[in-house]
Amino acid sequence: MAGVQTLELEIQVNMTAERFFNTFKKKEGNYTDKTEAVSVHRDDPKSNSSIQIWNFIVDGKIEQIKEKIEVDEENKSVSFLALEGDVLKQYKSYKITLDVVPKDDRVCIAKWTWEYEKLYDDVPLPTKYTAFIADYTRDLETRLLSES
Repeated sequence: MAGVQTLELEIQVNMTAERFFNTFKKKEGNYTDKTEAVSVHRDDPKSNSSIQIWNFIVDGKIEQIKEKIEVDEENKSVSFLALEGDVLKQYKSYKITLDVVPKDDRVCIAKWTWEYEKLYDDVPLPTKYTAFIADYTRDLETRLLSES
């Protein structure tokens, strides 16, 4: 097998990098109609990491993931490491990193990077998850803009 592989996706978000990033920094409020946080377990009140269990709809099916989330406030970066769940039925390891990059004072770029290792050679690329994240990012942007 090929070992760890990567995929990238960049999406322009029509709000400040700070505002978009803050929804992830707070570890709450980053839901859409296709996601549901089942539970949030913080490692430590001062920690920038947590364990979260999410239900989400991808390709019309409900999936669940338990992930460790680490927030890097200085670099406006969040990593999501799969610990358990449906995604690990196909991938030996699965991690997504979100880098929120300011473009100007009203727009930012959400740069999503996948690092994954397939369990078997015939496992497809995680494109159903990249499509989900693209929709998720746009849905989150729409919800946040409607709240302003």
